[in-house]
Amino acid sequence: MDLVWLRRNITASWRHRGSLLAFFVRLLFVYSYRLPKFIRRSERVIAFHYPEPIGSLRLVLRTNKGSDGFIHGEVFEHSYYHFELPSAPNTILDLGANIGMTAIYFHRCFPKAQLACVEPMPGNLRILHENLRLNRVKATIVSGAIHPSDGRVVMEVAPKDYGHRVAKPGETSGEYIEVPAVSVPTLLGDLKWDRIGLLKIDIEGHERVLLSQNASWLGLVDSICIECHNDFSSNDLRSLTERFGFLPPELLRGIWVLRRSTAPTVLHHHRT
Repeated sequence: MDLVWLRRNITASWRHRGSLLAFFVRLLFVYSYRLPKFIRRSERVIAFHYPEPIGSLRLVLRTNKGSDGFIHGEVFEHSYYHFELPSAPNTILDLGANIGMTAIYFHRCFPKAQLACVEPMPGNLRILHENLRLNRVKATIVSGAIHPSDGRVVMEVAPKDYGHRVAKPGETSGEYIEVPAVSVPTLLGDLKWDRIGLLKIDIEGHERVLLSQNASWLGLVDSICIECHNDFSSNDLRSLTERFGFLPPELLRGIWVLRRSTAPTVLHHHRT
C-alpha cells in the first residue's frame, strides 16, 4: 500500500469527519475493495463536516469502482466549484447531476436560488433523490438526458458511474439504455424560469451537440461552469463567448467558467 496515499486519506478523513464514527466509516468506504466480501457494503451513508457555508453533510456514497468517491473529492475536498460570480444566481440548472454533490454544494453557497437537476441514469437518480433529502435540499429533479430537442436518446452505460453518455449515432458495441430527452427551452417553460443564473454542464462529451444545435437559449444564461470532454475544447468555448456575449472563458481546477461581467460579488464559498 502507498503510505503517502494512506496518510492523505487518513488526514482528509479526520479533517472533514462528521464524527469519530464517521471517520472510521469513511475509511471503511475508501478501502472497501480490500475488505472481505462478507464485510463489504455496496453503499454507505457517511457524515462530513466542512467550513461554512457547506457545513455538515450526510451523503450516500457507493463503492462503485471509486466513482462516487472521485466526484466527492472533486466537489468537496478540492473545491472544483469554488469561483466568483458577478452576482448570486436566482436559478441554478445542474445538467448531469449524477448523485447530487454539485447540487448540494451550490445550494449551500446560494441557498435562496431555485435549483433544478437533470440526470438520465436510474441508479444515479435513486441516490440523487436520497442525497437531496438527507441534506434538506429542495430541487426539481428531471429524469432524462439534456438534448437540443425533446424525445428519446440512447445512453451508453459506462464502466464507472460518472462516465455514462449519450451514444453517438450508429454505435452498436457495449451496453445501452433508452431514456427521455429534454431540451433547455422545455425545461425553462416547465420551471417557469425567465433566465438561468448559473448553468452547470457535465454531460460526458455531449457538450458539442447541446451547445451547437438550437442553442439560442444561451442568451438567457448569466454564467456557465462546464467540464469539457473529448473534442470540445477552449476554442469552442471562445466561439460561444463571441456568439452570446460572454467574457473570455476562465480555466479553473478541472472546469471552465463563463461569465457576463468581471465585477465579482462577495460569495460565501470556502477554501480548503
